[in-house]
Amino acid sequence: MRYLYAVALLGALYAVLHYFTELSQKQKFGIVGLVLYVVAGAAAYNAYRSANDDHVRETVLRFERHETLECGGVKVNDRNYTYSVGTQSFIANEGTPNAGGIYTAADCR
Repeated sequence: MRYLYAVALLGALYAVLHYFTELSQKQKFGIVGLVLYVVAGAAAYNAYRSANDDHVRETVLRFERHETLECGGVKVNDRNYTYSVGTQSFIANEGTPNAGGIYTAADCR
């Protein structure tokens, strides 16, 4: 539904450019094309961020269910690692084989 509004706004932008400016047809289409490019880029970025957020959320839930995760070739579990909410990463506990290692939740599988 939001994309329908974006198309309607692009049509309105073209109408304003057509009736209230003395730009050439090529310039009008160029301006509308540029705005369309920016809107499409924003939509693609939002889709990417949403997918990444879903992946991180699922990874954290798996960690909290005591499952072992694979993060950069290292096995991460809740016995040897602590989850940091602020940085969305797993930090190795003291006295463990990877003490001090930090792995972001986005990089885990």
